[in-house]
Amino acid sequence: MSKTSEILLEYLSDIFYNPSKAELALEKLDEEYIKFGEGLMYFAQCFAQYNEFAKALATGNLGAEPPSRGNELAAPLKSLHASLKHLTWQSQQVAKGDYKQRVDFMGEFSYAFNTMVEQLAERQQKLEDELDQVQKKTTALEQSNHLLSALVHYVPQQIFVINRNTYNIMLMNDVAKDEMSNDAKYIENLMPLIGSGRDDAENRYGAEIQYAQGEHVRYLVIKSYLLEWHGANAEVFIISDISNVKSKMKKLEIDAYQDGMTHLYNRVFGMFTLDAWLHEKKQFAVIFADLDNLKYINDQYGHADGDRYIMSAADHLKTIAPNAVVCRIGGDEFMLLIPDMGNDKANELMSNVCQKFETDEYLKDKAYFYSMSFGIVAVETDNKLSASDILSTADERMYNNKRMRKKARQG
Repeated sequence: MSKTSEILLEYLSDIFYNPSKAELALEKLDEEYIKFGEGLMYFAQCFAQYNEFAKALATGNLGAEPPSRGNELAAPLKSLHASLKHLTWQSQQVAKGDYKQRVDFMGEFSYAFNTMVEQLAERQQKLEDELDQVQKKTTALEQSNHLLSALVHYVPQQIFVINRNTYNIMLMNDVAKDEMSNDAKYIENLMPLIGSGRDDAENRYGAEIQYAQGEHVRYLVIKSYLLEWHGANAEVFIISDISNVKSKMKKLEIDAYQDGMTHLYNRVFGMFTLDAWLHEKKQFAVIFADLDNLKYINDQYGHADGDRYIMSAADHLKTIAPNAVVCRIGGDEFMLLIPDMGNDKANELMSNVCQKFETDEYLKDKAYFYSMSFGIVAVETDNKLSASDILSTADERMYNNKRMRKKARQG
């Protein structure tokens, strides 16, 4: 093998396996190979851009600068980058309730994404239909100004007919009697709560109230109508216990906005809050945090240790500030939104959290360490940046922080 061939082969090997040391001295090549060497150097430049951009995409950094226009080697990656940015925007629109979004450029993922959006749209429509039916039934009930005593005892709501002059109970259905047998002062205790804000001129009253029985709080919907009952001025109260409905609604809200593993807020709630605060022109700090070496812990010590790593980060991040909105937005990524917070104070608080996190008591007998990288964007009341721009900047600063800290450890 000629000396020129050896030089070119070694340079090509360095391009792939040791790019930081890849250098080609053209003057050492045979004259007929100089042009080839120049072409190979251009290839190395394109390959380096390609490799750097691929690494950025692999970590989810869609804010990375694409390779130069003449780099045809990176053309597929640039196309993927554009597709992912558009997909991110579409996902944000879906999170806001736009279920018309469709993806047609990512193969099997397109089918999965479109199916999910269609199912969300169907569920929303079903809920709206059910709500419409409930409202129609409620309206129909409210239009009735008289009760048929023969049917009163068969309805599931509590029904009381009260004399408006003496406040004596003139009628109770079976459900109301059961309630009174459990709590003799039930209707007596309810009357002050019912009386607040009543408007007799409209001949009816409707409200939702909270009724405390010891430490237990019940949620009641009460509707009342004025009427003449056996020659006396009376008022009928129809009382529905919606405590179970409230509990189910609370659980649905938790499921919709809470991360199942850490019980922090999830990405959907975080994005919703970010958009709302931007719309309200609030001053706040956005912090992106990313765990270091989670994959290494998962691979070397198992996913139970990796999950413990994530949970420890969540526990420490929750302590940053009482009014902070702390969200888990990905496997090892977190977003924090802190109102009325500038960059310096946010950096101080986050640095304190990281220090406590890195000295977690759980680590005292472990062979690995905890650490996280973070980036901060302080949003002022006169902010002009979009949510996407803010998130990209915070993400970029977080990765810069990660690179600096990694370099410091290696140095």
